[in-house]
Amino acid sequence: MTRGLRRSVRDLTLGFLTLGPEAAPLDVLEAAAQTGFGAAGLRVSGRYPGDPWPSVDGRADAFERIAAHAKALGVRVSSISGYYLSERMTPAHLQANVEAARRVGAPLVAQGCFEPDLDRVAWLLHGYARAADEAGLRIALEFMPMSSLKTLADAQHVIAHSGARNVGLLVDALHLARSGAEAADLARLDPAAILLTQLCDAQSERAAGVSLFDEAMTGRLYLGDGGLDLAGLVQALPAGAELELETPVTADAELPAQERAHRAAAKAEAFFARHWS
Repeated sequence: MTRGLRRSVRDLTLGFLTLGPEAAPLDVLEAAAQTGFGAAGLRVSGRYPGDPWPSVDGRADAFERIAAHAKALGVRVSSISGYYLSERMTPAHLQANVEAARRVGAPLVAQGCFEPDLDRVAWLLHGYARAADEAGLRIALEFMPMSSLKTLADAQHVIAHSGARNVGLLVDALHLARSGAEAADLARLDPAAILLTQLCDAQSERAAGVSLFDEAMTGRLYLGDGGLDLAGLVQALPAGAELELETPVTADAELPAQERAHRAAAKAEAFFARHWS
């Protein structure tokens, strides 16, 4: 299988977090279109039920507006992020994630997990996956060392235990490194198991006194500006893998959304040109 192909910006997805943790879907789509990204990954609700999400709350047609705007701009919605799996989560909340993705036109739900009972996670995931399958969707389950699914093996375990066939992995470059895994671990997987890969750079080692969560929110860098083995990671993925830029660089937090997207795109293009000319 051909691996490690060079990508242009049009081949990449702009992740909402690049523009900040509260980035509104319509703003992400606009920035993606203006900067030349072919796709965008959007957050369309708060992280937990009851959390406000002003850019969507209060509008019955919010998801249809997002879908229409994406179509008008020529930007594909690659995934949506909704409620996390958690102790507060019910099947109805997961159905809300599925319904949001369907209405927005996203084929994939990017799913975090903060429910400590992994047996319950597998139980929830079973019904969640069935509802997603009925809507023609897949679920990308993310492992993060500060979450309940701390490692690649944790995510694989609950997916297998759930019996779901339309659930795969979301691999985040920073979380992969901090969980103790490396590119070689991904290269040994069935390529179909990885549904989404989020790329950022960071220092090769986490700074002393900085928590995993704080680093994830404030320690990310543009591609090529840190010490992660990003070239190895991309090389381990199948050709055509969905690659999303998730680079909320703290030093650029006050810049307009379009400029942040432009900087992320320029750094990504330079990274791919340097490794795969």
